[in-house]
Amino acid sequence: MLFETRYFWAVFTTRDAATINKLKAIYDRSRAVYASSVSIYEVFRQTLEQEDMQVAELRAKTIMNEFTIVDVGAEIAEEGARISHRLRIPMADSLIMATAKQLRIPCVTDDPHFTEVKRVWV
Repeated sequence: MLFETRYFWAVFTTRDAATINKLKAIYDRSRAVYASSVSIYEVFRQTLEQEDMQVAELRAKTIMNEFTIVDVGAEIAEEGARISHRLRIPMADSLIMATAKQLRIPCVTDDPHFTEVKRVWV
């Protein structure tokens, strides 16, 4: 499964035990775990805005160590542009959705923009 930015943000910021257990269960039952390099960017940026550099670096390293990172190449970029244009959604969402489409795997997210791939709700 491809884990989207909102999954990571919930993992890193929630204090609700039930939510943490739900997120852990999704991760644990996944055969293969992927993350887009776009999610690393978004988590790093959001963390810098709300925390500091040290926390941002730790969160990015955690994602890179626990997930297979998929970079945005030309094919993903083109498909992301098509999706963004068609659905009128933000670039980051369209690139992550294009990544899930290219890999032919579901996306772990609670973002309602993700209409062109199978979603596993967080």
